[in-house]
Amino acid sequence: MKSIYILIAGLLCSGQLLAQAGAGMKIGPSDQAYKDSLRRAGYPYRFPIWGAKAVQKGINLQYPVGAMLNLQGGSQLVNITDLQVGFNDNPMVPMDFVKFGEVKADMQSATARLDLWVLPFLDVYAIGGAVRAKTHVNVVEPFNFSGEADFKGTTFGLGTTVAGGYHGLITITDINHTWTRLDNIEGSIKTWMITPRLGYNFLFKNKPNRSIAVWVGATAFLIDRGTDGTVNLSDLSPTVDKDQLEKIIAETEQWYQALSRPQQKVVKELAQALLNRINGLPDDITIHYHLKKEPTSQWSMIAGAQYQFNHRWQVRTEVGFLGGRKSLLISGNYRWRW
Repeated sequence: MKSIYILIAGLLCSGQLLAQAGAGMKIGPSDQAYKDSLRRAGYPYRFPIWGAKAVQKGINLQYPVGAMLNLQGGSQLVNITDLQVGFNDNPMVPMDFVKFGEVKADMQSATARLDLWVLPFLDVYAIGGAVRAKTHVNVVEPFNFSGEADFKGTTFGLGTTVAGGYHGLITITDINHTWTRLDNIEGSIKTWMITPRLGYNFLFKNKPNRSIAVWVGATAFLIDRGTDGTVNLSDLSPTVDKDQLEKIIAETEQWYQALSRPQQKVVKELAQALLNRINGLPDDITIHYHLKKEPTSQWSMIAGAQYQFNHRWQVRTEVGFLGGRKSLLISGNYRWRW
């Protein structure tokens, strides 16, 4: 089960990249004085490209470079399917009779992000940070089993945001890719996230460089589903009833008798090894496994808001819900010209 713990943790910890909430926005006629002041000031900076032309058209631009600190926590329900198990050098056997109950991962992360508006409507960014996760696994058939484990690791990702605004309306579409590494798992867990948002940006009448933006959106969470690996029995800490193990070895369990011969062989070998361990006898085996994992739904909803003190400082929050996913984000952003 340890392999499943790790994979679930990786599933949640992947894909924690965050889109930039602001973008260049066309200013409406009610703020004509502010629009005129932007035109008079000009735009003598390198980025975004075409920035000077955008300002002359009455578009209020973000400062192009930003550094963001993000704190996020959440949980994700996960489906585990196509479990196959083999011992030592023996072929793997389908374990389709194993039924999982609720499988959930809880996560906390702290990340930093650097971004650059290359064009008035196009932002690119990189992000990195640390993640911690606790996974909860429940097996409900053919026997009851539950357990949890803690993991920590790092995440890195790249992304791009296409955004714009017109008379207060804003649209933001974010696409990113992450690589997450957790302790006790080989290689990186790779994830794609696609997040479209639609909202409105309210400017303060007397301070038009100050604003409050609100939005709603959806997130698609795409992960490489298939996973193969190995784990030693000595690395596992399952909670299993001793009497049940003895019944499996004696072949008196009704569900055991309904299994195919290869499945019976795998289950009996595992039961014997676990019983030996309970009795303090040395018996270690190498378990080879294959499984598929995915969120209970690839889509979830989000809602968020950002308060902009001025062009340099912003704070934001965003919540995720539905699709078996819950999350809360709090972040601060500092921006400058280049």
